[in-house]
Amino acid sequence: MDNKNIIFVMLDTVRADMLSTYGGKISMPNLDRLARHGRRYDMAVAPGTYTLPSHLSIFLGKRVTDIPGMKATGMKFSELMTDPLLRKARYASGGMTLAGMMEYFGYRSAMFSNNPFVSGPTGLADGFSHVSSMFVDSMLRSNRLWVRTVLGIIQSDLARRNLIKLGYGISSLMPDRSIDRLYLKLRKKLNEHFSREYGYYRLDKGAVQTNRQIKEYANDSIDQRNFIFINYMEGHEGYPTNLVARQYVEQDKWLHMTGNANGGIDEIKLGYARRLEYLDSKVGDLLGTLGKAGILDDAAVIIASDHGQAFMEHGQMFHNTFPYNEVARVPLVIAQFEDGRQVRLGETVNEPFSLTRLNGLIAAGMDRCSTQAAISDHIGITEVWDTYLLKLFRKRSRNADMIYSKKRELDRKVTAIYKGSYKVLHHYGKGMDELYDLKRDPAEEHNIIGTNRGVAHSILRLGIPWN
Repeated sequence: MDNKNIIFVMLDTVRADMLSTYGGKISMPNLDRLARHGRRYDMAVAPGTYTLPSHLSIFLGKRVTDIPGMKATGMKFSELMTDPLLRKARYASGGMTLAGMMEYFGYRSAMFSNNPFVSGPTGLADGFSHVSSMFVDSMLRSNRLWVRTVLGIIQSDLARRNLIKLGYGISSLMPDRSIDRLYLKLRKKLNEHFSREYGYYRLDKGAVQTNRQIKEYANDSIDQRNFIFINYMEGHEGYPTNLVARQYVEQDKWLHMTGNANGGIDEIKLGYARRLEYLDSKVGDLLGTLGKAGILDDAAVIIASDHGQAFMEHGQMFHNTFPYNEVARVPLVIAQFEDGRQVRLGETVNEPFSLTRLNGLIAAGMDRCSTQAAISDHIGITEVWDTYLLKLFRKRSRNADMIYSKKRELDRKVTAIYKGSYKVLHHYGKGMDELYDLKRDPAEEHNIIGTNRGVAHSILRLGIPWN
């Protein structure tokens, strides 16, 4: 490998088209500067639609559906666990992780994360010799007793089911119309309380502390070859809408997708923009720290995201949804540094590029790989903790039934395959497949598969095995 140091920065939950780097309105001057003088990938594709499968795919260099444990949908396991995302990730037998590969090549690998899902308990830190993460427990300790009690109940399958049974028994004395109103009211009220307790309104979700930890590490690592992976969670939902709206803004994705959220999309988008603008300033601080420590005297810096974020385009909210471009298309910028200054490359890669191939790209010394089809796999949802409750109440509550039906609709496999300017969404017989010409229709508004089945078929064969 050519570079003494490799810095891989994952901006969690960042979609490309809203950023100034890609012609959008969200100002990110530090990312702009890296992209302008570095190599910008115009159609970088996230391998999965949420954190765990995307990171596993990138770390292993394998397609999501080729990783054991990544084929079953979340609702299948809803009776057994609170959230499949919190399971220990299982790497492919005999497979080497990106961190393990870097250690093999003589780098010391370090992970810094303020994302609770990118940490030791989920297995994503496996292979790193140094791990520093801010985990969710530190937040729970600062919350009030009633919040910790409710979370304890939710995270215990037996306690949760017994509490739901008790509530359902009491509800049998109430008419169905009252149940429907009460269910929606309680859901909204709990959302509001938890958003305040979790600090949804804060700009910083741990980037400052993460940067402080990186500074301490960098100052002691100048004589080593370093592979440093960083995940910043500032882009994740839970936006600081208090900065742009006086009233509480509902951020429950299921209420938005079932028409029960009473607007607020504009405020949520503004909160997203504020958070990303703030995050860009922390990326600038990071580069300053690494420069002062001498890490950038000979380094490659990779900036990417594990998935994007939807705001009701195609009727979808946030992520862990079907891989339309608002979820699947992400930023990817590679910058080279010598003597603390960025080397002018000024390259743009227009062909689709899957982040799964970053593993091989890093191993090849950042040389451009040959173009192949890029694939993004949606393998089902993970927000399944309330499945038992929804099953009980769906016959008595229209709102509960709508949410349950929407979760069932999204809890299935859908694959996006990119080739050239075309993109196919394959629904595996659960719906009509889709074909889009992204050059003419970047918003994916016009499905042209009816008149271009030959094109769709040739692209489909690149990503779907045929018997």
